[in-house]
Amino acid sequence: MADHMYKPSEVPKGQRWRYFLDYYKYPTIFGVILLIALIYFLKSVVFAPKNDIVILAATRGYVSNEVWKQAEEKLKEMPLDINGDKKVLVDINDIFLDEVLETGDPEAFMLEETRLTSALMTAESALQIVDERMFAYLQNEDLLATYSELPDAKGNNPDELIKIPLETLEPFKSIENLPTDLYMTLRPKDAMQLGDSKKKIEAYEKQVEALVSMMQ
Repeated sequence: MADHMYKPSEVPKGQRWRYFLDYYKYPTIFGVILLIALIYFLKSVVFAPKNDIVILAATRGYVSNEVWKQAEEKLKEMPLDINGDKKVLVDINDIFLDEVLETGDPEAFMLEETRLTSALMTAESALQIVDERMFAYLQNEDLLATYSELPDAKGNNPDELIKIPLETLEPFKSIENLPTDLYMTLRPKDAMQLGDSKKKIEAYEKQVEALVSMMQ
């Protein structure tokens, strides 16, 4: 006959802790881990503050993380509260397609390529920072807008591709060690996968406004 399974109330007081360890230790540990994971998910994903802008920064040349951190802080000083929560949160999604990494660590390089492909497919970023080689890449993919996307073309030829030296834009002027061959570009509206979503269309237009504000 199988051992009798005691109810917690049937266990003598001095043996209840041992009873708990024997029968409930691992389910309890699993439950606590699951609860912690759920809380982390809710805090970091569901209830996390939403970024106003995610800027794609894709380069072949090296740009230090410190430069991008400085840029994010400077961008927070701009009137970029796109989602109206009275906070300015900007994320620069930097992707470094290092040719040395391509030969030295192909798996790491492939990961960066995958990140770039994902960023371009999700079409989250209207604003794009690139160097010369990545400019050519995005141009070949028809992912560069012309000045016709800006109000009155800002005095430029409407048919000219937007390629603004990053160091000339207000948030980037005082950043230390900023490479000189970086440019701000814009993804065309018809390549943003907006559909009929008023929310997405408005978000794109506000990113265009953000670019215009940087050009002042």
